[in-house]
Amino acid sequence: MYKTYIEMITQWAAAKGYKVIGKREIDAYYEDEKEIVYSLWTKNPKNQVYSLLHECGHALAYESKGYQNRFPTMAKQRFKTAKVNPRTNTFKVESILEEYDAWARGLKLAERLGIELDKEDYGKYASRWVMSYVRKAA
Repeated sequence: MYKTYIEMITQWAAAKGYKVIGKREIDAYYEDEKEIVYSLWTKNPKNQVYSLLHECGHALAYESKGYQNRFPTMAKQRFKTAKVNPRTNTFKVESILEEYDAWARGLKLAERLGIELDKEDYGKYASRWVMSYVRKAA
């Protein structure tokens, strides 16, 4: 089932011009390379799907027209239009909000693709990772 979900997400990404890769590295979205990476270090295939959806959420956010308005400080850093101090409260709060937004977009993508997820479980997994940004910001 989860392998099928990864294939569905990979097909969606390919249609949008992205390449999905499972690697032994951290989950990531690379804007310049149009690559979405999900970590093979994550043993649980369900969590691989969750993380892949989250990274797709970043891709969706970056390509959205409202990204720069919603996350002006993050946009400056991501698109290298200005120097940003990552120690400011504005940067820290925006990074947390951006992470939450990517998880929310990932869930909406799953719904659009017809991927059946346990929303409560997805939310718990997402919260664990969002809290890592909260702790980092504190």
